Amino acid sequence: MSTDQALRPLPPTRSASVVFAAGAVIGVLGGMIGLGGAEFRLPLLIGAFGFAALPAVILNKAMSLVVVLVALPARLAAVPAAEVAARWPVAVNLLAGSLLGAWAGASGPCACAAPPSTGCWRH
Repeated sequence: MSTDQALRPLPPTRSASVVFAAGAVIGVLGGMIGLGGAEFRLPLLIGAFGFAALPAVILNKAMSLVVVLVALPARLAAVPAAEVAARWPVAVNLLAGSLLGAWAGASGPCACAAPPSTGCWRH
């Protein structure tokens, strides 16, 4: 990781309790709408907690995976399996397209070591 992407130290006002509270609010909001909270967490990682964009995206994805896995049992209990199974073609095709799109996006032009002057958001 280059020095321009290095993690900046937390400002002194960002105590562990503030970070924990932000996580709790994100968890509640994500739980209310049924998502992993990434859409709320990423702006905080970058803006409030000083992460560079690429490390924030990577950490955010990892945290979303854990959150979704923890919430999965409750979601499975709330939605009948027959309802999900009836729509399996949509789910399989959406998943396949998402996986292909994620791979293409992660390996596209900005995935290389392009200099920041190229406008790549990852730098």
